[in-house]
Amino acid sequence: MAKIAPTAVVDKTAQLGKNVTVGPGCVIGPNVALGDGCELRANVYIAHDSILGRNNLVYANCVLGEDPQIVGVLETDTKLIIGDSNTFRENVTINAGSSRGEGQTVIGHNTFFMIGSHVGHDCEIEDNCILGNYVQVGGHCKLEQNVFLNALTSLQPFATVGRFAFTAAMSTVHRDLPPFVRAGGVYPCEVRGLNVIGLQRAGFSEQSVKELMKAFRYIFRRRGEKSIAQAVENFANEYPLDENVRYLLDSLQRSHQHRSGRYRELSRH
Repeated sequence: MAKIAPTAVVDKTAQLGKNVTVGPGCVIGPNVALGDGCELRANVYIAHDSILGRNNLVYANCVLGEDPQIVGVLETDTKLIIGDSNTFRENVTINAGSSRGEGQTVIGHNTFFMIGSHVGHDCEIEDNCILGNYVQVGGHCKLEQNVFLNALTSLQPFATVGRFAFTAAMSTVHRDLPPFVRAGGVYPCEVRGLNVIGLQRAGFSEQSVKELMKAFRYIFRRRGEKSIAQAVENFANEYPLDENVRYLLDSLQRSHQHRSGRYRELSRH
């Protein structure tokens, strides 16, 4: 049975799972679904048609599933879909999708959103990510699994950050970031190295890290006058590729399909 504070407002069409807690001052909009074990601490607003899985913890003053921030456009029939076991610290905002994308913003499982972080419309966040304080993710972005964005990182719309990538604080990501790398800086945000510590902590074998390091050094450190696209092609022709290296090369090739290095921009209407 759900525990609802006397000062909370829950729309009659909302569906609350078992052991859901709705704290004081919370507002749950129409057609919202909260899975078993979700806890809303205080003054949380869950907008219409948002779906939360199980065991999500939402701290005070978060706004989840409100309309996208698009000037002059009032969206209808768009959604926010959230998986299981995510944590949303104070003042997190996540917008619903829009008619300019797939109509939904999708959050996976086990992601930690720190204070003041924001995710724009039509984004996709995969599992096990960490967004530091006041990270700002523009519309239509994608974070692959196990991404770690440090505090005040900002992402240009349509950018993709590859799996196990790591950004330094206050980085400005204006194009796709490859998987497995460390990056930092402001205009430009540059790849600084392989995320060796993150890979080791995630259980990558020593051999897998060595193979990724070989590919990284060839593409980013030893390519000479070659472009990254040419270095990727040369490496693929010269060396055997394990699954992680192949994924790295495929990600780099995709990012070069658009002139700005944000391949998701190819899906613009």
